[in-house]
Amino acid sequence: MLTIGQLLIDEALPEDMRGRNYVLDKKGLHGLLQHIAETRPEEYRAISKKLADVGRDAAFTTGGYSFGPESLRPTVAARKMRIELQRELDKIYADSRLDDKSRDAAILKTVGKYQSKLVDDVMEEALATGNPLALMAKSGTRGNKYNVNSLIGADLLYTDHRGNPIPVPVMRSYSQGLTPAEYFAGAFGARKGTMDIKAATADAGFLGKQLVQAAHRLITTADDDDENNYDIAHPRGLPVSTNDPDNSGALLAHPTGGYPRNTELTPRVLKDLQSKGHDHILVRSPMVGGPRDGGVYSRDVGRREKGRIAPVGDYVGHAAAQAISEPISQGQLASKHTGGIAGAAGSGAISGFKYINQMINIPKKATSWAAHSQRDGRVQSIQEAPQGGHYIVVDGHRHYVFPGQQPTVENGQLVEAGDKLSSGIGNPYEITKHKGIGEGRRYFMDAFGKVLGESGTGAHRRNVELLTRGLINHVRLTDEHGSYVPDDIVPYQALERDWEPRHGTVMTSPADAAGRYLEKPVLHYTIGTRLRPSVIKRMQQFGVHKVHTHAEPPGFEPEMVRGMAIASHDTEWLPKMLGSYQSRSVLEAARRGSSTDTLGTSYAGSLPTGGSFGLEGATKGWKPQPGA
Repeated sequence: MLTIGQLLIDEALPEDMRGRNYVLDKKGLHGLLQHIAETRPEEYRAISKKLADVGRDAAFTTGGYSFGPESLRPTVAARKMRIELQRELDKIYADSRLDDKSRDAAILKTVGKYQSKLVDDVMEEALATGNPLALMAKSGTRGNKYNVNSLIGADLLYTDHRGNPIPVPVMRSYSQGLTPAEYFAGAFGARKGTMDIKAATADAGFLGKQLVQAAHRLITTADDDDENNYDIAHPRGLPVSTNDPDNSGALLAHPTGGYPRNTELTPRVLKDLQSKGHDHILVRSPMVGGPRDGGVYSRDVGRREKGRIAPVGDYVGHAAAQAISEPISQGQLASKHTGGIAGAAGSGAISGFKYINQMINIPKKATSWAAHSQRDGRVQSIQEAPQGGHYIVVDGHRHYVFPGQQPTVENGQLVEAGDKLSSGIGNPYEITKHKGIGEGRRYFMDAFGKVLGESGTGAHRRNVELLTRGLINHVRLTDEHGSYVPDDIVPYQALERDWEPRHGTVMTSPADAAGRYLEKPVLHYTIGTRLRPSVIKRMQQFGVHKVHTHAEPPGFEPEMVRGMAIASHDTEWLPKMLGSYQSRSVLEAARRGSSTDTLGTSYAGSLPTGGSFGLEGATKGWKPQPGA
């Protein structure tokens, strides 16, 4: 139905965008403005100004989301919940068999059953009655469903300063007023929010610096690879689902469904590929291949936020790192908006930061890591450990599963080295070590994106690809290579471009090469990847009929370097100064007689020369952004 509001919105939009009945809540407005920015960048400022004027005029004319005392009336859902929950709590309080610890656990379990349901029920009822508070939260103008529930429902549980739920049920809303016990329980959350603001800025800021350090060399240095023609018999690319909306803007890596390589993936192209039965495709990605100078190809990066293929000289690594770190910073600060409510999205983001940081800095000992098989073989036994947890034996090797985690394999099951044996967070270091750089990157991309999503921040997959490329790009030498000696940690990218297949390399089908090691990269798999059943199956899925392999592993082992140490492993001395461990880095650079390419991909080497930055070498083409 056409309304006055729709007419006003249409009047603010170009003629060809009118008549579509836009719903301009937070999500809808973001999508509309993004579409305008991509298709009409020169008109973006004027159109957004007109839309803002429509919103302002509507608010002044209609009163907007103004509310009064009647909007603070407790909901029927909250009153009904209070009666049911009190009945269950009375039984727990009256049970003389429970000690204090058991009683607290029973209270938390009982109240927890109602919490998420009450939040949704209160929001649904408030929207149905046209409550301005709920409408405001739904539109994204201000607040969220937890805030609405606090005002006209009940928070039920708060957390203490460590994030643990307090067993004092909060049965009243702020509009009714809290009892003294409920007020003191809520004071923990308020104090936690204040403390988080102080600590969050430093934590998130330091993490952001590490992400920038990891991705700082990822500048587009060329449009495409001019040295080697694409080998259609040995396809390269990142396997992705055609259902993933983050594919938009990426380029097709391998001819598929009648579309040639380098076709830009749009929603229409993706839908057409799905209709032709292509559930998975290979896309170009900075995680696959790249120039030896440490930069990336424009076509591997694809269409970016500027509405076109990333130009040469574009610091896409910096943009990706900042796009990821900014929501993390906001997520850290979000606890102040939830007041320590147990189960609220903001408090979840705080607990999620620990795991985000853990994925970046891969501590050796963390009880949240899953157990990973260190060998290929069959699960021989699963037993409870005397100290808690479990022991899982694979091919004679015993693995320990921390208490609180459960085995995810069964006796007799075949597993590969690097596979998860238990619940918990998969360790990207272990997966990279056993399955290779390429598979380690693919796993990290998926797992890190999931951790960000569950923490309430989220990130575009193609930004995570760039970050992943910067984080997982090192190998530890086990043999001499050029000027490097065993135990040196060097960038994989340069090694891949200079690698020559060793004597004894054979080309055969993946199935016939089981147990051997790749000598030439295929799909997203990198040199040195061992052909295990999962690798062979993936190759067959994408029609790889022949691969170059060797019976012995290459003279290096994949190594994921922790985020804060990446700069210290740079091959040039000036970029080493960007990160931690500077004393050790300076001594190592002096011992080796390290130099710095002032025209290279690292701005640390380019900036000191001043005049050449952006005019010569890898930074050529860089231009400051308007207003920078």
